[in-house]
Amino acid sequence: YLMRHLADLVGVPFVKADATKFTETGYAGRDAEDLVRDLLRAADGSVQLAQYGIVYVDEIDKVCADRSGDRDGFRRGTQATFLK
Repeated sequence: YLMRHLADLVGVPFVKADATKFTETGYAGRDAEDLVRDLLRAADGSVQLAQYGIVYVDEIDKVCADRSGDRDGFRRGTQATFLK
């Protein structure tokens, strides 16, 4: 709520996403590029406005703390994609 309100006050688009739904390539879920598309959609297609938008990734702490071994490669790749 706080981040959405801040975005409204500043006048920039806002996108919230659940990190547990993301994979590195988006093959079995969403990928980071989907967030960019959502942000552009929230900015009504204005690239200039989208550049200043706020992207809030919820549950990122749980994804980073997951130690289930087989997801480790996917987790690192997904984090790297978010940081691009």
